Amino acid sequence: MDESKQQKTPVNFRFAIPFFVILTVLTVCSFIIPLRPTRSQSEKRNLAEFPEFSVESLLSGSYFDDISLWFSDTFPGRENWIELSGAVSELHGYSEISIQGNLPISDQIPVIPTAPSTEPTENTETTGETEPAESEHTKPTLPDITIEEVEPPTEDVEVWGGVNAGEDAQIMYANQTIQIGDTVFNYCAFHQYGAEMYAQTTNYALAALEGTGARLASMPAPTAIGIMVEKEYQAKLHCAPQDDIINYMFSCMDEDVVKVDLYSALVEHNDEYIYYRTDHHWSSLGAYYAYEALCEAFGYEAAPLSSFEEWDQGVYEGSLYYSAARTSKLKVDNVYAYIPQGDIEMVICRDGRSGFDWPLLTDMTNSGNNTKYMTFLAGDHALCIITNNSIPDAPNCVIIKDSYGNPVAPYLTQNYHKVYVIDYRKYTVMNLRSFVEQYEIDDVIMLNNLNAAQHVPTCESLKHLVK
Repeated sequence: MDESKQQKTPVNFRFAIPFFVILTVLTVCSFIIPLRPTRSQSEKRNLAEFPEFSVESLLSGSYFDDISLWFSDTFPGRENWIELSGAVSELHGYSEISIQGNLPISDQIPVIPTAPSTEPTENTETTGETEPAESEHTKPTLPDITIEEVEPPTEDVEVWGGVNAGEDAQIMYANQTIQIGDTVFNYCAFHQYGAEMYAQTTNYALAALEGTGARLASMPAPTAIGIMVEKEYQAKLHCAPQDDIINYMFSCMDEDVVKVDLYSALVEHNDEYIYYRTDHHWSSLGAYYAYEALCEAFGYEAAPLSSFEEWDQGVYEGSLYYSAARTSKLKVDNVYAYIPQGDIEMVICRDGRSGFDWPLLTDMTNSGNNTKYMTFLAGDHALCIITNNSIPDAPNCVIIKDSYGNPVAPYLTQNYHKVYVIDYRKYTVMNLRSFVEQYEIDDVIMLNNLNAAQHVPTCESLKHLVK
């Protein structure tokens, strides 16, 4: 027996030594920073960076947590491994429900008072005012927006187009996704502080517009899970009911704010293709129903969908695609744009002051499958100025938006002569009142998706703009 063991030992070492050598080499190579990816084109975001060392982070343990995040986020061949994982999952039998990340706990939605509050609720976490300050806005001495004769950028549109909307979602709600069958959803929780802060910011905007004659509409946009999944099912997944969140926000807004109920407008169409399956945005069809609801709230006649020419941009793999279990159950998307009628021009002002001409809808049919949402306004920019020369006597509007507003803006051209599109994350030229006065704005529209609206940095950026 002992002789047998002695004979087998060299054979085992003969296989074991090369194995451990290969494993060691692979481990060493995996830590070589230049060999690791720095950006995910599919997820439209920069990957985690190797953390800077500090004694404080070492003692707290965060330094090693950050190294672990960097290691997993930038592993060589990461996206190929994810594809392989999906295939293996399917072989073993994929569950109909897959949850990624630690989902946040929702606050309890308060009972809505019998009469809407006309003043924002004080919150002990804030350090500033608890009600809109008196209007002290002054018109800045800035030049009018000018159009420069510049050559369009030659780089990939994803690069020059600015921060992609999917990147924001990754930063704010990374890995907090729920996959149900063929669709991936962002989780939606209720955050009372954020919801009240958003309503407070809306009240600030209304106060800023006093005396200008401009109307203010607030239209918080539901996310897909609140519309496409039955409420009973949402409760089992611990998702907050989005109609209740929106109604609570509205109850905290001044009665003079025009409140656009997008939840009711969209839920009637939840058997249609109004949200993407692999992206956190609504589709251009969902955006149309939002436009229709806005027109009804303002007393305009919405242009019928049949008056727009449909333009198929092709296959789309959205911002949530790489959070999904990519099995045969997952269905990729198609982006359809709807071309409005009229002699329409658009100017992109990346710095908010000067800019260049660009098509309202960009042809992305030959671009990568993960860039198709940039069909609308060519992505996110500080300011876009859209002019419908066919209706010179129509009113003007400004829409203050996140990326949910991009597919809505083309529809607005059917009712407005000029549509000014401000991305609050980028625009820093002038405050709201000055903008409204200088560009003779009739209607102000605030449009943010419900996750972003409850995000405190969103509210801080908006407050800086409107006050």
